[in-house]
Amino acid sequence: MLGLDDVGIQTLLKLEADLTGQSLSAFLAFIRQHYALSEVAYYCPSFRGRSLADPFLALAPDHASPDQARARYEAIFGPAFSHGVRALLPIDWAKLPTREGKNGGFGPRPRQGLTIPVRGPTNSIWALFGATSDESDSEWAARRHGLMKDLVHVAHYAHQRAYDLHAKDAPIDLNAITRREIEALEWSAEGKDLAETAAAMRISIDTVKAHLDSARYKLQALNRVHAVTKAIRAGLIR
Repeated sequence: MLGLDDVGIQTLLKLEADLTGQSLSAFLAFIRQHYALSEVAYYCPSFRGRSLADPFLALAPDHASPDQARARYEAIFGPAFSHGVRALLPIDWAKLPTREGKNGGFGPRPRQGLTIPVRGPTNSIWALFGATSDESDSEWAARRHGLMKDLVHVAHYAHQRAYDLHAKDAPIDLNAITRREIEALEWSAEGKDLAETAAAMRISIDTVKAHLDSARYKLQALNRVHAVTKAIRAGLIR
């Protein structure tokens, strides 16, 4: 299965250079294809000017009318909406008491799904990210752990971009990125893998991962290559 680090940097830079509701939906369409999913959706009712009756939606595949989009949203999130609103951790539909929503309709094939709650950057803002698949239980079980881990990053990245559409966000605080995080980014920029970076920095591989993931989050990047690219553009590393 392709992973997060296989997402091309040009895909991410294009989204950030031309950020619209349509380009965000196009990014979700890319994620859908990249991970061989049936549908991918982002839902947020808490941005300014939005509500439960009129949420911000980004769907893949996209739909021509708001009514069609709303119907697909209900099918995607229906089984786990109430759980997702209350939850802090991702929800695998296979773990829910029932696999079928109120409106029935997942079609004749087995339907798998993930609902990922997202919070922030303020306490009043929350969103849900969802993904569905028509895989069998055994196929889903074989990849859901790695898929969930990747899609948590995707969910937060999509949320950051959606937030950018609805608010004048504060610029990235470069001062929040620590010296050790910058050092880890520098070694990554030179093409070093995790083990080589760990040896150079005289720390464990897990600590290197923690530094890179922290820098990625602070730089609002989706993966490590994206973080390195944004660090170079910001003048943090050469």
